[in-house]
Amino acid sequence: MEKRREKWIDYFDLKDAFKIPGCPLCNRTKKLSWKFLDNLFYECVTDVWTRVGLRKAKGFCNWHAWMSAELPCSYSGIAIIYKDLIDGEIGELSKWVKRKELSKDFRRLRKKAEPFFSSWDNKTSCPICKFVEEHERMATGVLLDFIDEKAFCQEFEKSSGICVRHLVHVMRTFSKHPNLKLLVEKQVQKYQSLSDELNEFIRKLDYRFSKEPKGSEVDSWKRVIKQFTGEKEIFGNEIDRSR
Repeated sequence: MEKRREKWIDYFDLKDAFKIPGCPLCNRTKKLSWKFLDNLFYECVTDVWTRVGLRKAKGFCNWHAWMSAELPCSYSGIAIIYKDLIDGEIGELSKWVKRKELSKDFRRLRKKAEPFFSSWDNKTSCPICKFVEEHERMATGVLLDFIDEKAFCQEFEKSSGICVRHLVHVMRTFSKHPNLKLLVEKQVQKYQSLSDELNEFIRKLDYRFSKEPKGSEVDSWKRVIKQFTGEKEIFGNEIDRSR
């Protein structure tokens, strides 16, 4: 058995996340995203190294960019950050447009645009995603380290459990952790319970049983989306993959 970690803030934050409906790792990711964004717009908009990092990342990812728009008083910060970014794109594209030979040879047109394409293909990760990813790894480590602790496990069992997407991530990242089997066993129980509720929900769709009182299964169709794919927007879309 690996030496158990001490109970730092991640331990108590995760226990608090168990009390919120849905995957606790997803919900903690959202909370950390809001915290990081709020701090950035409050203190770091004009910070030189913050701006350099945002230029390398081409700003925030789609999810965190739109999340920032929901923050009170973020408009000026967004304007300052993205004015800097859009001016950089204008500069690169203007160089390309001014080339006289572009209209004559499509192959040369694309070749001359490679620096522009490369700046997007090789951009760094969204700074908020990088921050959240580090804390997500710590949270999954805490989950595994303490899942065999009675008090911690009892709180976990009251929760929705982690989503399948996060379980895949945990199994890949901590494949040698001694508590991994225990966590997977508990997750299978939670998934089975949800499957049973879905079965009951489907059964009551039949007119023969539709008059029966509704129970906890009534919103199972919605909960299975969260449990199978994670909370809304946490894992993003896959359109870029097909491109």
